[in-house]
Amino acid sequence: MAEALRHVGISKLVLHAWERRYQQPLAERTETGRRYFTADQVYRLILLKQCSDAGYRIGTIISLPIESLAEIARAHHKLINLTPLLDAIRRMDAIAMKTLLEEHLAVETPAEFGKATVAPLMKEVGRQWSEGTLSIAAEHMVSAEIRGMLSICLNSLPLDPAAPKAIVATLEGEHHEIGALLATLLARNAGLAAVYLGPNLPIDDIVSAAEASSARVVCLSCLIGKARNLKPRLERLRQTLPVPIEIWTGGPGFSEAPAISGIRHFSEIGDFEKAAETLALGEKAPSRRHAARAD
Repeated sequence: MAEALRHVGISKLVLHAWERRYQQPLAERTETGRRYFTADQVYRLILLKQCSDAGYRIGTIISLPIESLAEIARAHHKLINLTPLLDAIRRMDAIAMKTLLEEHLAVETPAEFGKATVAPLMKEVGRQWSEGTLSIAAEHMVSAEIRGMLSICLNSLPLDPAAPKAIVATLEGEHHEIGALLATLLARNAGLAAVYLGPNLPIDDIVSAAEASSARVVCLSCLIGKARNLKPRLERLRQTLPVPIEIWTGGPGFSEAPAISGIRHFSEIGDFEKAAETLALGEKAPSRRHAARAD
């Protein structure tokens, strides 16, 4: 037990405090009463320690399954890897920021760059901006650079004319487009012929584009939105679009919108990717999951 605790990095007093305070047995006992850890319990303690070091209160995470703890730990590890980038953004050092982003893109596939670098980076940038610890100018600077780099990634995944078609946009009034660009990239990587139409698009134009291109799905991204405003617009879009055309939504802005029949909302990137790949494979479209890195 002592060896296990040294490996985890906590003391016996801390272990006993966690168990006593939250009534969670974190070790086993032999028939003679001697305490020991299984391999899974050691791994669980390691994750609890990592999540605690990341700022999570033990009381809020001690009952979580190992998979959830591991996800929290991975997210924190991503932020640690992005610390130099965030520092450059805070300093308004555009050259250092661009160099670091290019280093990430050089060793990651386009989809990896989107998921492992862009998504967590922009989530943290958004959080710091909303808390007032990051300036609007800094947020605009990194958004402009990311837009250009995601365009490079998209160009490395050419459209497949035989693949099911998708169009991606944001509704009128939503000017934040990083989420929509990322959705286009991941949809194309999954095997869809996804086309990005841009931000701030009126509903009638979305419908016209979907019908003209014979799209199978319309993907919408929203960073900031109010449920009372989004609901009638989504309902109108669903009523106007032909029934066979699916509507997929994603992004924090849609998280509070009520469920609407005929519209699928994705809160996780992985779920969106699986849906896109399922649609692509359902029509025997080739997958681009192992596409080459962007130059």
